[in-house]
Amino acid sequence: MIDPHPKVKALARYLAAVSVALGAFAAGCVTPHRSAVCDVDPFAWSEAAEIAYANADTLTRYDAALFLRCNGRFAEDTLTVRVATLTPDSLRFEECVCLHIPDTEHPAALVREAVIPYRQRVCLAREGVYRFSVTPLRTVRGVEAAGIHLTEMH
Repeated sequence: MIDPHPKVKALARYLAAVSVALGAFAAGCVTPHRSAVCDVDPFAWSEAAEIAYANADTLTRYDAALFLRCNGRFAEDTLTVRVATLTPDSLRFEECVCLHIPDTEHPAALVREAVIPYRQRVCLAREGVYRFSVTPLRTVRGVEAAGIHLTEMH
């Protein structure tokens, strides 16, 4: 028996192949990096930077890093901050962390980002919004934003 629609079947196979290729491409574009950031007062940062991170994945482990976006007025080599974490089920953890800021050779007009490792193998075990609060223990000049950067472990 002769198939009455060979072109339709060929088109369907072509579209299926394109769909698979696009799906593989899109899956490859998913980044293992997640960041949340909060702008702070660059003239005198002393208040808490409140960072909200919506979590849906309760199994993946992450390496966490704190980052600061700094301008030319930032002249510190260390900075002690209080990091508080509030989980979706209202558990709270708080600790002081001394950040060692790497020195970089940038012209003063450029903004630089200091990324400082904070915790390894972190598992956000609850679905929902995690709230991180980063507060300097003393007033700091030159910090424009503070944030947390999570990288999936493989």
